[in-house]
Amino acid sequence: MHRLALAFSLLLFACSPLAAAAPPAAAPPDVIFRNAVFATCNPAGDLARAVAVKGGKFTAVGTEHDILALAGPDTRVVDLGGRFVSPGLIDAHTHPMETVYLLKDWVDCRYPGVPSVAQALANISAWAAKTPKGQWIYAACVSASENKFAEKRLPTRDELDQAAPDNPVVLANGAHQVVINSAAIKALGIQKGQARMARGASVILDGDGEPTGVVLDAQADIPTNPTPATLAYAYETGIADMWNAKGFTSLMAITPAAALPVLQKTAVSGEKPRIRYTVSVWTAPNGADMPESLAAFAMPAGADPAFYRFAAIKAWMDGENDARSGYMCEHYLGHRPDDAPGGRGSLVTTAAQAERFVAIAAKNGLAPMLHCSGDAAMDLGLSTYETLLASGARPPLMRIEHFGMFQLKDDELARAKALFPKGLRISVQPMWMTELVRADFENMDKGLAASGFRFKTMVEAGLRPAASTDMTGIYPGNLEPVKAMAACVTRASDAGVFLPAEALSPEQALRMWTIWAAESLGEDAVKGSIEPGKFADLTVYSDNLFTMPGDKLATAQVTRTIVGGETVYQTP
Repeated sequence: MHRLALAFSLLLFACSPLAAAAPPAAAPPDVIFRNAVFATCNPAGDLARAVAVKGGKFTAVGTEHDILALAGPDTRVVDLGGRFVSPGLIDAHTHPMETVYLLKDWVDCRYPGVPSVAQALANISAWAAKTPKGQWIYAACVSASENKFAEKRLPTRDELDQAAPDNPVVLANGAHQVVINSAAIKALGIQKGQARMARGASVILDGDGEPTGVVLDAQADIPTNPTPATLAYAYETGIADMWNAKGFTSLMAITPAAALPVLQKTAVSGEKPRIRYTVSVWTAPNGADMPESLAAFAMPAGADPAFYRFAAIKAWMDGENDARSGYMCEHYLGHRPDDAPGGRGSLVTTAAQAERFVAIAAKNGLAPMLHCSGDAAMDLGLSTYETLLASGARPPLMRIEHFGMFQLKDDELARAKALFPKGLRISVQPMWMTELVRADFENMDKGLAASGFRFKTMVEAGLRPAASTDMTGIYPGNLEPVKAMAACVTRASDAGVFLPAEALSPEQALRMWTIWAAESLGEDAVKGSIEPGKFADLTVYSDNLFTMPGDKLATAQVTRTIVGGETVYQTP
């Protein structure tokens, strides 16, 4: 029987390798956390009952007897009340600034709170009534709202014209598809017959060549322009407040280049940070304007590298399958007027653009990140990395984002497995299983849809998937890592229990958010497990994730978040 499944008795800890006396620290610890079940996520999967911390790092891990013996007269001793504790959670792919912006400044048209097109239009109309004429209005819908709204469609350009006749309107259907009104089309200068925009977006045209209002992958072609006040709030307090409350101590912050100066300024403001930023910068979805030198994106001198690190750049190979814009080898089922031409989604970044992009990352000693949603995009992404390695370049890491989320073919799995020892890492989004499985079966062939979200297959292939929220503000509820772990264990989806043979153990699900996430950032030497020398980042829970019934796992709550040995969040 696996150690982590055993009852947590004193006998267990006496017999554990961690029961051996810890080597004496050079000086007494600053703080000791005791009376807890620490799931270390170290290679052996050891458990501990206490940890010692000095200078923000773990100095010893083991039994209460041995760790308490290290205390000096000024050591603080914190009793965790017998709680279950994991390494601090790591969000391996997220958009924190956009999340704060969308939640703060956009019209809420998110299902299920907004169940219909009619209600979405009413919300936009009410917002327009208090908005100056000519000012842009942005509205957020969850992904695949056309599958969820009562009308089984999205609002049209004409309906948005009626709801806000004096304002340009952008309605986001997830992060990869928008519907814009006539005022927005005019403001953006989109002409009849224009199928592409300058920075990679695809414009859907009607039979006469007129823009329908649907635009795909317009992240850089339709400016959103958060105010300086919103940006400052996000990086000073808003992001840390949100992510700390869910147990996160670190995140991969995918950041638009235009917003990066605010984060750089925050990094040297002198304020004590509460969350660790590993930064990935993007300039345009297709990466075409990524500069050859990335020195301007580096964190400024004086920024604490333990909290602020520029590590990667990102481009999008395609759109996303829930918006029917993920680039596929196969056709999507049926035909919709807002489909990309050809019915197989949209290729955002060409092979030549991708090869230039990853070469820039390698030359600058950074990790390239390629968003690959559809299977054809996945093939191109893997080929891009194979070509890069064949050239002799060796970036610190190479990442595929959303690997196997919507479909995963055996040859893609084999190619990824071959690339893993050479630095390939993958990010996945387990929470999507609770939101998008039904849409997959409505949009794709049944056999193809049934190949998605195969987390056990990925683990058994040795790919060590890194979990993430991919938060953008579209799905506020995605910032729930325990619920995402529960989905991995129970396989509960929005279409019922999905591929139960792909279920993970609670320990594997936790590793996706800790040590495997740290590996995907290239930071497993300093975080992701509870081991001496690593940052003293911890997440404390209301229940024992390893022993509570699987069907109750989603009810566990984060009760305390600790960064560098200091509590940054605690429930009342």
